Amino acid sequence: MLVVTPSDWGNIVRDRRRDQGLSQAQLAEEIGMSRQWIVRFENGYASTATLELLVRMADVLELDVELNPS
Repeated sequence: MLVVTPSDWGNIVRDRRRDQGLSQAQLAEEIGMSRQWIVRFENGYASTATLELLVRMADVLELDVELNPS
């Protein structure tokens, strides 16, 4: 799936988290952030996400991420 906007990231994370049966609180604990941060991220406010946080989320959610220059 191609991610273009912060909302795309949020939708992918929410869908994958639900597929794995994780709550927002559980994901937040796994990556060292607050549940409210996960709520905002899933609602398209990914601007505060660092590359490190994205990598941690991808690892916890077992997502493969490929970066391509535009």
